[in-house]
Amino acid sequence: MFWFCKDKEKQKSKLLQKANNLYRKKKYKKSIEIYQEILKIDSKHFASLANIATAYFELQEYAASIPFFQQTIKADSSNPWWYNYLSQSAQKIGDSLTALEAAWNAVLLSNNDDSHHLNMAYTIYEISDEQGRKNTDIFLTKWYNQYPQNPIAKQCYKSFFYDKDFTSSESEYVEKLFDVFASDFDNVLAELNYDSPKIIAENLYEFIDKKTPEKMQMLDIGCGSGLCGFEIKKLFPESQIIGVDISSQMLQKAAEKNIYSKLIKSEINDYFSNCCDVFDVVVASDVLTYFGCLDSLFDSVKNVLSFNGVFVFTISTETTNKYDYFLMPSSRFVHSEKYIEKIAEQNNFKLIQKQQKILRTEGEKNINGTIYLLQKNKKNPCR
Repeated sequence: MFWFCKDKEKQKSKLLQKANNLYRKKKYKKSIEIYQEILKIDSKHFASLANIATAYFELQEYAASIPFFQQTIKADSSNPWWYNYLSQSAQKIGDSLTALEAAWNAVLLSNNDDSHHLNMAYTIYEISDEQGRKNTDIFLTKWYNQYPQNPIAKQCYKSFFYDKDFTSSESEYVEKLFDVFASDFDNVLAELNYDSPKIIAENLYEFIDKKTPEKMQMLDIGCGSGLCGFEIKKLFPESQIIGVDISSQMLQKAAEKNIYSKLIKSEINDYFSNCCDVFDVVVASDVLTYFGCLDSLFDSVKNVLSFNGVFVFTISTETTNKYDYFLMPSSRFVHSEKYIEKIAEQNNFKLIQKQQKILRTEGEKNINGTIYLLQKNKKNPCR
């Protein structure tokens, strides 16, 4: 009997090594076949159950992954990531209650980890968008009541239950959001057909007088991973670009592109409060969607721009109601064109160009927006 058990362990070890090698090479189907052989020897072999579950997940065979995630959880109910993956798989196949319960368990087990709070937010948003709010409001309220100070829970709650006093995303929310997504940010946006940085750069190039010295001073607020700065630098190679972002992880990605003369970690309003520089161009690509009220931001941009300086930015278009701005269930603000043009005029900006376009896709939906190019057309008495 001892030798029989020893042989089985040796066989499992050999099969596991083979399966893991296939898994690491992303040959998921082949790895599943080997893990299944291990389960014939030992039906409770944890690594095989867990790896089959995640392999099916990577193959986007979500229904097939669910029973294996459930068996993995039965063997180890203390790891929030098994619940996180289960919630994503269940949401993909339309099992809303399983998805919400698993996402909630991940939050409870995670010791306030940002990744699991964000998964909860996206699970609630996607299910409500696809199936309505019948189940989501219960979990959203429970989540917010238990974590009222968590910026992700708060942002999500406010995006579903309108609060006229919630006029801007909290800086801590934005920081947590982009710190979590930084590693995959460029690849994800490429899949969403996000080409606003390229269009912004081309619009700038077409507008700016060719007699203007190429060595301009530019400010990229909410620069993120440097997508917009990268496109601008290609057309204005002699320009000096300062990038400002609240996410240290995003700034690391931006630094890798080697296009900025300086990168500064700061909340945007805090940066403007301490800014003594003057710029020829200020750029904000997909940034204003985290601000509701823009009056203070426009005033700050005006104060750092040189005479005839340019402010170019994107907004997501408000079509939900007649408010100047509105926080959508996606946790992003949308703005009316009437509001943008009103505060532009109040801050002595001349409207040079506005271009309606699809900013990106979100699931199967297009997110419509506008790219604005404004020029400061009156001397600022403070400069």
